[in-house]
Amino acid sequence: MKKVIVIVMVLVSGFNSFGQTDSTKELEKSINELFESYAHYNRFIGSVLISQNNDIIYKKSFGYADMEHQKKNTENSIFNIASVTKPLTAVGIMKLVEDGKLTLETPINTYFPSFIPDFSKSITIRHLLNHSSGMQANIGRIDDEGNGLMPGENPITLNDLLEEFKDSKLKFKPGTGYEYNNFGYSLLAYIIEKESGQSYADYMEQTVFKPANMKNTVVDNYKSLSKKSFSYTGLGMEEFKKFRSPIHSSWVIGAGNINSTTEDLLVFMEALESGILLAPAAVDKLYSYTQSIGFNDSEYGLGWRIEHKGGEKWINHTGLLPGTTSIIGSLPEKNVKIIILSNATSTDLITEDTFQGKSQFVDGAIIDNIIAVLQGKKPKLLPLAVKINSKNREDYSRTYVLDTDHSLILTKQGDDYSLETIGTESWSVFTYQFSRNAKEDNKSSEIALYFANAMSTQNFEGLSDYANDDMKGFLGTEEGINQLKGMWAYFIEQAGAFKSYNIYKIEGEDNKTVNIRFHFEKEDIGFILGINSKNQIQGMFMDDAVKTSPIQKVKLIPTNENEFFINGHQNDGMQDLKIKVSEKGLILIDDNTNFKAAMLSSF
Repeated sequence: MKKVIVIVMVLVSGFNSFGQTDSTKELEKSINELFESYAHYNRFIGSVLISQNNDIIYKKSFGYADMEHQKKNTENSIFNIASVTKPLTAVGIMKLVEDGKLTLETPINTYFPSFIPDFSKSITIRHLLNHSSGMQANIGRIDDEGNGLMPGENPITLNDLLEEFKDSKLKFKPGTGYEYNNFGYSLLAYIIEKESGQSYADYMEQTVFKPANMKNTVVDNYKSLSKKSFSYTGLGMEEFKKFRSPIHSSWVIGAGNINSTTEDLLVFMEALESGILLAPAAVDKLYSYTQSIGFNDSEYGLGWRIEHKGGEKWINHTGLLPGTTSIIGSLPEKNVKIIILSNATSTDLITEDTFQGKSQFVDGAIIDNIIAVLQGKKPKLLPLAVKINSKNREDYSRTYVLDTDHSLILTKQGDDYSLETIGTESWSVFTYQFSRNAKEDNKSSEIALYFANAMSTQNFEGLSDYANDDMKGFLGTEEGINQLKGMWAYFIEQAGAFKSYNIYKIEGEDNKTVNIRFHFEKEDIGFILGINSKNQIQGMFMDDAVKTSPIQKVKLIPTNENEFFINGHQNDGMQDLKIKVSEKGLILIDDNTNFKAAMLSSF
């Protein structure tokens, strides 16, 4: 009888194993389709590694590590991991905590007594780890008030940095807010050196890399130059360019100066999970000693970002430097680990500040789609071009009317299709959502237009009559009006002569948000007014969503008999669009919004 039971169990186990293998193959296929679609448009180069239940379910590399010598990225390619350095630095600090060398509540004036002495006694190790220090001092980020430094090519010392930041102040009381701060992690690297008596590089090698069996990971250098993946700009464009102005690693010590591989980062995550690097209680603190980021219930722990994707906890960290993008993360409920390392960004992130598109796609569309696939959902693939049999189809030019001021001309010449904008003023298909007139015949539109006219004429008389009590304190005072006048003068200085304005979006029922767009000679600027149920202005904000594009003619990529894709990223980085054509008209699809156009003529 026992023999029979054993045989039955083996058979059941065999069938389960077969089912899992089949499912894994389908999962691998879906993930591969996703990466192939992004690679097709030059939107991803690099290496990917995904594991589930400690088994690798997807591993593949795309593009070139060295384009000049035609060397492709492989599973052994070594990448600059940028800010994915931070989780590793955090483990290094936590090891010192475990060893009793310091505590999370140790103030940083213990190590830097002359650095902002009025404030450093209230900033702790924990504040540096979860970006709640409140320091103005920062590297790689400059705020609206000009605080912070951009990194350079030449080396810099700790004393140089402390001198640069000696007059810094706090933006908020430590522990009461969140602001991502690279300099805080550099201070942590120097604290490691002071407490361990070793260089940051040597300490990380002995305390983190060796115990985790990270054979190709090193600080500031590459274990093998032949495996180095060089950094490029031009992601999403037609061609890549080698990034030739690297940031010296001394600027980002502890924050972004480690080089590694996908496999090494996987074993790092496994070593952390299994207790090889830290005791379980210390590991738990990495994810539980958090500071609220302030949106979408996201938090930042000790070197890790804790978010939710599709209802599941997503513990991760991302990295971004000129020519490099990285992300590591886990879905604990599924026991899934994801590592993506890329050696390209769209621009150099610093000098090319007019680019309005995405600097990278990894921390966004790609990771969102991967997680969607793992959760059994369909990913949003980039459409691939198809060949349409046009031998028996004549060339044509058709006009479609979106509204009285905006029309489109769809032209076919042989196998080439294009779309051109025409109207009373020049406009771009990428910014139609901002150009169209969404004015309604109601009080909200009346108030918004009154505000727009007041701004453009700089005559604010009577504007406060439309404000609630809180906003009267701004719009009804000389100080507030002078702020608006100063903003307008800055707009004219930066964007050129004022041309016109329009309302382009109204949302809400009782309380409404009204989006106003001011058109200037060089670019456009947007405002959002909050209007309450009593038809009073209750808030006023700058509109970060506003984009400007001068492009009036774009190439269409056929993806079906009557459907086309517009690759926005190769048109100054604007958003992707889709076009659907029928006998009755045309639909312009901008993200989840459809704009219908009626066909006017065909000739």
